[in-house]
Amino acid sequence: MNVTDLGGHSGCKILLCEEDDNKIYVRKISSDKSYNDRLKIQANKQASFKNNVVKAPCVFATGYTQEGLFYFDMEYIQGITMAEYMQTIEVGKVRGLVESIIRDIVAVSNAYSEVDESIFINKIRNLRAKLSSNNNPVINEALDILENHSWKRFSKTTCHGDLTLENIIVKDGQLYLIDFLDSFYDSWIMDISTLMQDVQTLWSYRFQKEININTLIRLIVFRDILMDTVQKISKKDSIEVYYALLLKLIRIYPYTKDEWTYKFLNQKTNSIISIIKNGGVA
Repeated sequence: MNVTDLGGHSGCKILLCEEDDNKIYVRKISSDKSYNDRLKIQANKQASFKNNVVKAPCVFATGYTQEGLFYFDMEYIQGITMAEYMQTIEVGKVRGLVESIIRDIVAVSNAYSEVDESIFINKIRNLRAKLSSNNNPVINEALDILENHSWKRFSKTTCHGDLTLENIIVKDGQLYLIDFLDSFYDSWIMDISTLMQDVQTLWSYRFQKEININTLIRLIVFRDILMDTVQKISKKDSIEVYYALLLKLIRIYPYTKDEWTYKFLNQKTNSIISIIKNGGVA
């Protein structure tokens, strides 16, 4: 069997496996035993994902290595990421693309359940404790806004957990979601805010010295159609996407080591604060 190391996130090992009978699949192996339970949740999320338009790679098998590390085998999808696709897609096709990704995701918001807001409050207070030594007025203002916000509209729903443009694969016109993640709270609003992290703050492009103007136009169109679609389906929740995005940005600060990313975060966090103060108008 031929095995190629594809790297991986969260310390997990991603292997491309080709058996002697030409069967090809991807194996994702836990980084250590303490991560086993998290990877199981991620595998179950992927295996149980159902959508009328978007697919996820099929999960073929699960098991443990000789070292006791959990793994799961999945279908190999050889395509390009949505981040790459946005550099070439015709602007006129962006609307259909966005609606394909999110229509079913937002549709689940019609049924609301009681929300345990303490989950959010505890998360925010923990972040405040971690970031107390920064003495950053942008962080402090963001935390004040988040701590005073009501999270009652964040009903638990199906949630990818890390719906970035990098985790959407395009192959022969078909969309696939990869790298499902277990998050501290599952809600479709969190998924939309992750997409907004890319198309509003340009997170996936932050290390590029200059973004091609045509790519930038496509991303702006993507963002506008994304929020327009959310507003049409669930108008009251459009502002909630920005609160979720603000929380997402603040959660990055404790892991930020380089000055460039720190300045980038400050700039983008401040811009989201302004949008929230303006009632969700960018």
